[in-house]
Amino acid sequence: MDNVASALMLVHSSASNFESMAKEPILVANVAHVESQIQVISPIRKLPAELSVEIFLIVVEVGTPWNESPLRTSTSPALRKVLAISQVCAHWRQLACTTPQLWRFPVKLNLKKVRSDSFLATTKTFLERSAPHPIPILLVDQTSVTSPVANLLFEFTSRWKSLVFHNAQISRLRKLPMDALKSLVSVDIKDRTDLSTQSPVKVFLGAPRLRTVSVAVLKFTDRIHLPWSQLTRLKIDCTNIVTADFSRLIPWSQRPISSAPVVQLARLESLSLFYALEEEEGHITPFFAPLALPSLIALDIRSGIETSWSSADFTSFQSRSTNIERLEIGGSMMTPENIVSLLTNSTNLVDLTLDNCFDGFGAARVTMASLQYSSTQNVHVVPRLQKVSIAVRFGFDEKVLERMIFSRWWTDAQLAALPILPPVARWQKVTIDSADDAEGEGQNYGEQFVAKAAQLTEEGLDIALHW
Repeated sequence: MDNVASALMLVHSSASNFESMAKEPILVANVAHVESQIQVISPIRKLPAELSVEIFLIVVEVGTPWNESPLRTSTSPALRKVLAISQVCAHWRQLACTTPQLWRFPVKLNLKKVRSDSFLATTKTFLERSAPHPIPILLVDQTSVTSPVANLLFEFTSRWKSLVFHNAQISRLRKLPMDALKSLVSVDIKDRTDLSTQSPVKVFLGAPRLRTVSVAVLKFTDRIHLPWSQLTRLKIDCTNIVTADFSRLIPWSQRPISSAPVVQLARLESLSLFYALEEEEGHITPFFAPLALPSLIALDIRSGIETSWSSADFTSFQSRSTNIERLEIGGSMMTPENIVSLLTNSTNLVDLTLDNCFDGFGAARVTMASLQYSSTQNVHVVPRLQKVSIAVRFGFDEKVLERMIFSRWWTDAQLAALPILPPVARWQKVTIDSADDAEGEGQNYGEQFVAKAAQLTEEGLDIALHW
């Protein structure tokens, strides 16, 4: 009996195996059928992974800033779409998690807010998944740079592409190593605190790719050190600035047609500009067109090239900057019309220097004629002018120069004898240089003129003639 039972059990076992073996091809066929149906209803599965990723990038809009939603982190507009894509299927999730471009959102955070652990975890996830791509960072209205989220962001400084630091305490930047900002291209800093007593921020000096800088601080002084030689765009909004000196500026190749909004620096008292490009002519007056400098006293404009001058640009600037007392211009090619416009709108000018900035002989002659005083005139040009220095490359009319000098000179005795003081100031110092830059020689002065100049010197006028 035992042998019979064993035989029966063997038969049943074999039958089960045969049945399983028979069902396996059917199961494989069914799976293949289902997959074929999925391919029909989801044609995107046939696309190459690279093309699928390109479509994902369009859908996700990676330029949308990442910030915390009032509800929960997963509802942030920047993250919602990429999370939705990664939850469709295993294939899409694998593509999403291995595509750094999908996770390189600009990070915009207000560090005053208390962040949840899930927010920190989510932020860390997309910062890690976006590697090695640089990421724009925007930090606003923070009171502490030692918060957990700040600590997290500062772990990734080598990948910061741009930095916007608004109303922030920049003390954390001082502690960064010099090579921390390897990917930084632009920086925008606004700070309401007084930086004058704080140690300098030097980390930007080690940012090799930094090209664009925008700074708006309460007291800028020299607390933020920048790699000036490598910058291509600079914007400084410093409302309390008193003195500004710009060197090696590049003039406009063409004068801009559209007008820029007016920019007022209410406390700026001294402005110096030097255009050093020597390859071709350019326009420098568009720099002044949008400026309003009501406290400006001293203005120095120098150029190593023969730059063009627009009276429209500079006159609009003069109408908003009426307190200029010292003006020096060198290198610009000014026409007689430019000269007349400049002098007519310089009512408070006390000290004027025009250094080889005349477009031909006529412009120099018009300058000297315009400075000549006549009691019959209804309007007196530059009535407060006391010092003038004129360098003329193309020569000048000695008679016109003589009338210019003598018309504004009175001895102390002559002034005391006048019933009414003249409406213009008398000269304190007159300097005339006729040397040609190229030849090193200039126009000689006539003997009679030299003698008269010597007489004026004896009377008290400081007059210098160079050639």
